[in-house]
Amino acid sequence: MGMNIKSEKVQHLARQLAKETGQSMTAAVERALEAELARLHRERDVAERKRRIREILDSLPPPPPGVTSDHSDLYDEWGLPK
Repeated sequence: MGMNIKSEKVQHLARQLAKETGQSMTAAVERALEAELARLHRERDVAERKRRIREILDSLPPPPPGVTSDHSDLYDEWGLPK
């Protein structure tokens, strides 16, 4: 199956990538496309994980009154454990 790239800019970029990687233009374009697809999939995976974490956090009840993350009573004025 063939492909006809009519953009001079794309052809130039493909030639430049092939030259700099020592690959054929076909191999360079294939590798670039695979890398871009992998990047998109990673971004989607990260976004989905963030969405699921947010969903879990949103489902948790609020902390009880008086609960704090301040643990300054455990450390001296230099930040060392007492």
